[in-house]
Amino acid sequence: MSEIVLFLMTKPIESLDLLELNIKKLKDLVNELKLKNSKISSDLILKDNLLIKQTNDLKEWKEKYKSLKIANTFLGSNDKSLTKLKINNMINELDKCIMNLSS
Repeated sequence: MSEIVLFLMTKPIESLDLLELNIKKLKDLVNELKLKNSKISSDLILKDNLLIKQTNDLKEWKEKYKSLKIANTFLGSNDKSLTKLKINNMINELDKCIMNLSS
């Protein structure tokens, strides 16, 4: 009879030990996933910042290109109407800027 009682008592203890082991493994996995998530979040922030910087650089280069095209129009154009049109556009843009600054 004592063997049966001993068997019945060891079974729940083994089950409890197995449960504790599984809980520990699960905790370790959760911690590992938290670390990975944190790293991915940091990488995403860095990529977002890089994208913002590159977008700003692209805008700046587009403006420089536009200015260069206008300068080339003034220097190498024999078409006076095109030059006048460009100058009028620039005057209009300056007027808009002045009005925005005034208000």
